[in-house]
Amino acid sequence: MLKGVTDRNIKMKILVAGSFTTYDMYAKAFAEAFRRLGHEVYCFDTDRFEMNEDNPLKVAVGKVKRHWLIGPAITAASLELRKAVNRFHPDMVFLYHCYFINPHTVKAISRKAPVFSYDNDDPFEQRRNKPNSSFERAAARYCRLNYVYRRKNIDDYRQIGIENAKLLLPYYMETRNYPIACEKDIPLAFVGHWEDDGRDELLKTLLDAGLPLALYGEPKGWKQSRYWPQLQQCFHGPANGSKYNDLMNRIQVALVFFSKQNNDTYTRRSFELPVTKTVMLSEYTADMDSFWPEDECCVYFRDREELVQKAKWLLDNPEQMQTIADNAFNRLKALGCSETDRVREILADYEAVVRGNNPR
Repeated sequence: MLKGVTDRNIKMKILVAGSFTTYDMYAKAFAEAFRRLGHEVYCFDTDRFEMNEDNPLKVAVGKVKRHWLIGPAITAASLELRKAVNRFHPDMVFLYHCYFINPHTVKAISRKAPVFSYDNDDPFEQRRNKPNSSFERAAARYCRLNYVYRRKNIDDYRQIGIENAKLLLPYYMETRNYPIACEKDIPLAFVGHWEDDGRDELLKTLLDAGLPLALYGEPKGWKQSRYWPQLQQCFHGPANGSKYNDLMNRIQVALVFFSKQNNDTYTRRSFELPVTKTVMLSEYTADMDSFWPEDECCVYFRDREELVQKAKWLLDNPEQMQTIADNAFNRLKALGCSETDRVREILADYEAVVRGNNPR
């Protein structure tokens, strides 16, 4: 175990800012992991500055304000964060996807405590031209370390003169993703959102081939698919809360697609599925193959013909499927891919960067 701040006997004060109400797997997961490792944590919930209105017009106005980073809620969030830092006197401020905290505030609090940031989105993604990413890119100059979800963002930051970007991979949550004893009674499934990137066409190809496909996700998105008339025949809606882990454990073969608009080469689910001993049938990427070697820990496809062929092979060969599932589970544990493991990485980096063992 790393000596110094990661030792349970040496307590740090850590302020974690981000969404604590809407998404359990983001800032809240990290805050709980910091506490699990023995540190004192102050939670700054950015959700309370969001527009929680029933009036559709007010909701629309709120979205515009957040998109363009204007309005009193944006100003209030930054002001309240400064006050929280002044009250708590943290050893570290950790910003988890705090896209509407203005750069001047990050500069100000960086004088009080080292600021680390993490964005699970792509702050350089251009297709949707997100103005609200501009705050994150500007604020990154005042952070001691900027964690990114995608390798490409390290180069993106370098191109604007920021050298202290580092990859922090996705993770599974120990309290949310775990194996349970149940029958794996869903042969083949995709669990996720609709995106206009061809995934719906691939799913239709599986249905056309007569494979027993099940589809889970939010209906609002999937109804936009041109293949919805066919896909709705195997659609089961969303699986949230405890139902999500139950579902993941019941699937024999889970399909994995990557968001093209976010430039993904892996996804959070590709770190969640192995812990449930569900085999992944995934689009091939070099990153995925580096985590989950082909045909040993994961099965990959590169076109629709290979997708159908390998789906059939897996379902026809349950013993080989079980071996792949076991291999992926064992590799997941060996790599250390839980949210607590990621927090240990952060604490090790704090030791190196702030304590001066590896100055940046």
